Amino acid sequence: MKNQLKDIIDIKLSRDENINRIREFIQKYLLYVLYRGKVFQNLVFTGGTALRFLYNTRRYSEDLDFSLSLKSQNYDFLKLLSLLKRELDLAGYDLEIKHSIESNVHSAFLKFTGLLYEYQLSPLKGEKFSIKLEVDINPPLGGKEEVDSYNSGFMFSILHFDLASLFAGKLHALLCRRFTKGRDWYDLLWYLTKFKDIEPNFTMLNNAIEQGCREDIGFINQDNWKEKLKKEVKKLEIEKVKNDVYIFLEDKSEIDLLNKENLLKLLSKKYY
Repeated sequence: MKNQLKDIIDIKLSRDENINRIREFIQKYLLYVLYRGKVFQNLVFTGGTALRFLYNTRRYSEDLDFSLSLKSQNYDFLKLLSLLKRELDLAGYDLEIKHSIESNVHSAFLKFTGLLYEYQLSPLKGEKFSIKLEVDINPPLGGKEEVDSYNSGFMFSILHFDLASLFAGKLHALLCRRFTKGRDWYDLLWYLTKFKDIEPNFTMLNNAIEQGCREDIGFINQDNWKEKLKKEVKKLEIEKVKNDVYIFLEDKSEIDLLNKENLLKLLSKKYY
């Protein structure tokens, strides 16, 4: 499996673009391993990588994010990591895993050593790159779960949140995250341009806000969610937003669309 990496590296592309390609290939393989290990009955795929794989966004992602399914049984994060470590070792990767299970979000960094050097993307044999894996073991109630098949290099089925619930998770991040993440704002741009009449799963969104937010956001509904976001847009340091997301864009020209004026205009449109 590891030998397939040489076929996805393109010498005409930048180092960052090739790293994005390598990381995404490994992410797909990790999901395939979890599927074969029957772990997906416990985990709901969410976050930016879910958007890319299931809805074809044009942004690469660093992480694999999951929520614990309400139907989960015998969930064991350490067993999950052991499965991934064994399969990646067998596939020929030099892998180190650092994990934490001390909060409601179980997390792990999967650190790959020597891979960038092997494929001439780094002059340093010891340089590492990471994929972060997180599982929210106390997710907000109200998310709608779906199962779909996926086929892009690896074929598997995957349990994930529906689009409205994924959107609720994104709005929660935009309204409540303690720091600005440009990738969140690019995803909002994608949602608003891809789905003209999209609305979040308000039950899930309000439950997430009630669980914890940096300030009193108040109850979110059909009438006020766009106004709440407009207030956040006006406070943005837009160049920081662009710098954060730029290296992850498949089409770099899209960065020109990520500006306050465009976001405010999209949030002002009414389709219903």
